[in-house]
Formats: sequence, structure tokens, C-alpha cells
Amino acid sequence: MTRKLFASSLIAIATIVAGVNVIALNPTEAVELGNGQRAFVRGPRLISSAATFSNRNSSAATYKFTIEVPKNAGEALKAVQITQKKNTDTVVFKNNKSRAFEGKNIAGVSIPLASIGGESQPGETTVVFDTPVEPGNTVTIAVKPKRNPSTGGVYLFGITAYPTGENSPGLYLGSGRIHIDQD
Repeated sequence: MTRKLFASSLIAIATIVAGVNVIALNPTEAVELGNGQRAFVRGPRLISSAATFSNRNSSAATYKFTIEVPKNAGEALKAVQITQKKNTDTVVFKNNKSRAFEGKNIAGVSIPLASIGGESQPGETTVVFDTPVEPGNTVTIAVKPKRNPSTGGVYLFGITAYPTGENSPGLYLGSGRIHIDQD
């Protein structure tokens, strides 16, 4: 109840301040921000992150980020940006090796990608789904670093989800943690 009231209050404030057109306040419908931009009514959640290999300098590792799009998201998930937070080593991704899968692991049904990388910098990659991930589904994104960092520790990767729509603003979901062994 409190979350619905809070979400409705935010939408009402945004409407007043920015001239936002609200299609509906029903949490199962979308919010239109104007100029073709859309927003999630209820944001996706980052539910896990992990590396398949955690050895320093391993070139066999894949980083997995699992995102759940709630049934009442109001919008499908079109793209995800993964950005490494500053650390001693910067990961460089092999964008041509990125993949996505239905469900919570990388053994599920493959989801085709429209593009990968964008204007990526070292430590950053963007995955765009060929067909957006509909509300009520979970997706696992697998990105491949050229190699794991040479220094062990915890590496944080900011995850930003983008809904369908023209230049729609992203929603920051939080940081996924990847642990690299010290030895």
C-alpha cells in the first residue's frame, strides 16, 4: 500500500513539475513522459550477479547479471547498460560474446540481441534486445571480459535498465558484485 501511494505521488509530482502525460495510474499500464519517451511503472530488479570463473587474469570467465521484470512493470525491458565502478583494474568486455537467456541461468532459451556495445568505453557495455523482455519475465545477461582483473577483490558493476520508447530514460537498478579471488 505504501509503495503504491509513493509511486502514485511520484507520478503526480512529475506530472506537475515536468508536464508529464500519465497514460494511467493503474500499475499495469505505462507512463508516457512525452516525445515518445516511456517509463517503468514498477522497475525491474537486479536479482543476482556472478562470475563463472573468479581466478585473477582468467580469460574463461563470463559475468552473469539476472534481472526480473515484474508483471506490473508497465513497459517491456528494451536494453541494459552495465558500467563498472572505479576500481584498481578496468574490465574490457568482448562485446561480440555477449548473450542473453530467458530465466535465471545461462542454460535457458537464448534471447536474440539487436546490438551490443553501443559507444562502450572500457568497463562498460550495453545490450539491446531484439524483442524487448515483456513484464513477468526474467532475463540473464552474460557478458564476457577479455580477462578477469589482475587484482583480486570485489568489483561493482552498475546496472541500468531501459524501457521501450524513443530515448526513454534508464532506471538504475543497483550494483552487481563480481568477486575475484586474491590467489
